[in-house]
This record gives sequence, C-alpha cells and structure tokens, in this order.
Amino acid sequence: MQGVARLAFYHLKNISKVRLFLSLSNTERLVHTFIISRLEYCNVLLSGLPRNTISHLQIIQNSAAQVLTRTRRRAHITPVLKSLY
Repeated sequence: MQGVARLAFYHLKNISKVRLFLSLSNTERLVHTFIISRLEYCNVLLSGLPRNTISHLQIIQNSAAQVLTRTRRRAHITPVLKSLY
C-alpha cells in the first residue's frame, strides 16, 4: 500500500503543477486515470486492513479532491467530497 500511496502523491504533485493550464474536465480525467482508478483497483484488497492503512488511502482521496477543486489545504474536505459525488 505504501507504493500505491507514494505513486499517487507523485502523480498528484505533477497534476497540481499543471492544474492552472487545464480545464476542469481534463483535470478530472487525469485524477481519475492516475489516482482514483488505482484506489478502486485496490478496493478488493482493502477488506480486513488496519484502520491506519485505510486512513492513508483516504488522505490520497482527499488530496485528489483538493487538487481537482483547487481547495485550500486547511478547508473542510467533506463538503468538497459531497459536491464531487
């Protein structure tokens, strides 16, 4: 799971660098392609994992939502997540 997290944050960092030049739909595609699809692929393996491992994956999902919506780091993420789903 650490490899998945490391790779996800690597891609998020790169996406956030070019975010200003992308439309919302293109950014959604990138985030879905590099981040969300990887998390969903690991969904089968998540059952029975410790809570701290799952919380790392939740942090990745929250960070992806922040990059996608240009939300500040200290802003509450729950309303952002609800607006995306």
